[in-house]
Amino acid sequence: MSKQETERQDDVRDAAKKQQEPSFSEENVNSSENVDTSPETPKTHRYVYRGQTSPDDAGTAGKWAARLKKCLRVLAIAVVGFMIGELLLIFGGSGSGVNNFKVLTKLSVLEAYVDRFFLNETDGDHLEDYIYKGYMAGLDDPYAAYYNAEEYEQLMADDSGEYVGIGVTVRQDADTGYVVVEQVNKDGPAYNAGLLVDDIIMTVNGKDTAKLGLQSTVSEIKKDEEPVLLTVLRGGETLEVTVDKSQIVMETVTWEMKENKTGYIAVSQFVENTSEQFDEAVASLTEEGMTSLIVDLRDNGGGLLTACLDLTSRFVPDEKLIVYTEDKEGQRTEYNSDSVDVINLPVVLLVNENSASASEIMTGCLKDYGIATVVGETTYGKGIVQNILPLPDGSAVKMTVSKYYTPNGNDIHEVGITPDVTVEMNEDEWAAAQDDESKDTQLKEAYRILQR
Repeated sequence: MSKQETERQDDVRDAAKKQQEPSFSEENVNSSENVDTSPETPKTHRYVYRGQTSPDDAGTAGKWAARLKKCLRVLAIAVVGFMIGELLLIFGGSGSGVNNFKVLTKLSVLEAYVDRFFLNETDGDHLEDYIYKGYMAGLDDPYAAYYNAEEYEQLMADDSGEYVGIGVTVRQDADTGYVVVEQVNKDGPAYNAGLLVDDIIMTVNGKDTAKLGLQSTVSEIKKDEEPVLLTVLRGGETLEVTVDKSQIVMETVTWEMKENKTGYIAVSQFVENTSEQFDEAVASLTEEGMTSLIVDLRDNGGGLLTACLDLTSRFVPDEKLIVYTEDKEGQRTEYNSDSVDVINLPVVLLVNENSASASEIMTGCLKDYGIATVVGETTYGKGIVQNILPLPDGSAVKMTVSKYYTPNGNDIHEVGITPDVTVEMNEDEWAAAQDDESKDTQLKEAYRILQR
C-alpha cells in the first residue's frame, strides 16, 4: 500500500502592515483649489496610517485572499473525498468481502462485554495483535501470518542466519499444543544448559507455551538478551532450566568426505548465509580431491528463494532457467542462473517426504535438466510462494502470492516430485539411521549409483 499526503501552505502577507512609523503627505494641503468640499464627492484619505489600506495594497491583498480561498477549497475537497472513501470502505466493505461497518460494530459490542464481564486483566496490544492474526488466519492459507513489530524483527534475524537466542529448533505438538525441542545446536547455550531433543517446553518465563503458540513462544524466548527460564517435561519429570543467550550463527550446511572420494553435503534449510556455507563446503571437499557429490535435502523444509537460487546456480549454467512463478493475474516471472563456476561432477540428490518448497525448487530444476539423480521418497509438494509485506508501523503480513513451476513447466503443488530412484524408509528405520549410517538405505543407494 502507498500513502500520499498533500500539504498546501500559503503565506498571506498583510499588505497594510507596515514596519515604519505613521507617515503622511502634506502636498497642497493649504491649497483650496485642490480641495473639493462638496458633500456629494467622497473624500480621499490623504493620510495613510498603520492599519489602513492604500488602493494599490488593496489589490494585492485581494489576490492573496483569492489564492487562500482557492487553497482552502482544494483542501476541503481533498478532506471530503478522503472521508467519503473511508465511509465507502466502512459501509460498503472491502475487496476481500469483509463488511467493515459490521465488523467495527460487532467489535464494539465485544469490547463492551469484556469491559463489563471479563474476570481478568486485558492487554490491549495483545488483543489488537490477535485481531490481525485472526484476519490472516481467516484466509485459510496455512502459510499466511501476521507478525507484530517484534516478531517481524525476529523473523528477519532468523532468515539472516544469525540471531540472539539459546540455539534450539522447536516445533509445536499437534495434539497437546506444547512446544517441543527438535534440534539443539552443539555448544550453544541450550546445549550447555542440558536441553535435549524431545524435551517438552511447558512454560517460558512462566507463560504456558500451549496458550502462547509456536510463534509467540519463540518470540518470548528471544525477546531480549536476558536469561530465559524454561519449565521442561522430560520422561515424566518436570525440570526448571535457566538458559543464557548468545549470538547464534545457524549452521545450515554440514559436510564430510565419504568413501571413494565422494563428497557429502547436507543442507538443513535455506537462509541468507546458506550459500556461503555451501561454497565453503565445496571448496573444502574439492581440496580433498572430491570426484562425486551427494547433496542431502532430506527434512529440509525450504526457506528463502534467493538462497535456493544461489545454491542451484552452482549446478546450472549461466542464464539458464531455474524456476518460474505465476501470480493471480497470470503474470510470469522467471528466475535464471547467474553461475560463475558450475560444479561439473556426478551428483545425487537425497530427498524425502519432508523435503519442501525451496528444496523442491532445487530438486525439480536439477532433475529436469538431468544434472542430478534424485534418490529417496516423493517430496512434500509445496509449489507455492509466500511474500512478506511490511506495514508502516513495523509489523508485517505473510501470504501466498504465486505458484511456481519447474523449468519443464511441472506444477508440483500437492503432488511433490517423484525420485528417479525410490527408496522408502519408515520412521523407525530413519531413527536408526541417525545413529548408524550403515542403516541408511537411501544413502547406500546414492553410493551405489555414483560408483557404477
